Amino acid sequence: MSSSFATQLTGYVNRHKGDGILLDTNVLLLLLFAKFQPDMIGGKRLEKYAFEDAQLLADYVRYFSRILTTPHILAETSNLAAQVLTGRKKADFFNQMFPLFCRDSQDALHQCEMKSGSVDQAIFVRLGLTDASLVAAIDVNKLLLTDDLDLHLAAIDKGASSINFTHMLEAAGLR
Repeated sequence: MSSSFATQLTGYVNRHKGDGILLDTNVLLLLLFAKFQPDMIGGKRLEKYAFEDAQLLADYVRYFSRILTTPHILAETSNLAAQVLTGRKKADFFNQMFPLFCRDSQDALHQCEMKSGSVDQAIFVRLGLTDASLVAAIDVNKLLLTDDLDLHLAAIDKGASSINFTHMLEAAGLR
């Protein structure tokens, strides 16, 4: 990993570790599958990832006090997981996800507050509801980790800190 990118990642940890890290749908899905169904990485909906990618993600995310999310990200993540899994694997996965998604505990995913009416119409038209809502929820005090270049750029345009996971993988020599 280049020293300047590594320095930038360390700077993000130092600045945001107490606030948490906001994960977009695909990276949250990868993190959850790495934890609960690692044998599914590389398969449907996670075909562009390898287990080493998930390890890099988990190793970085663990520096933060919590994982931030939005209701839209949770809905997308749940729906994508439901498309991948069936039968007992699906039941086991969703039973393990339930406390993270639906309980108010220290280990649960922490939902970001979003002001009513704060979704920008131009961003909504360009990126869709989930990403536009995500842009509305971020500010200069939040760090976003996404593999979506357009979302990454919209976050930066808003003045938020953002990491493109693809760049992280490239810097780590995994792409």
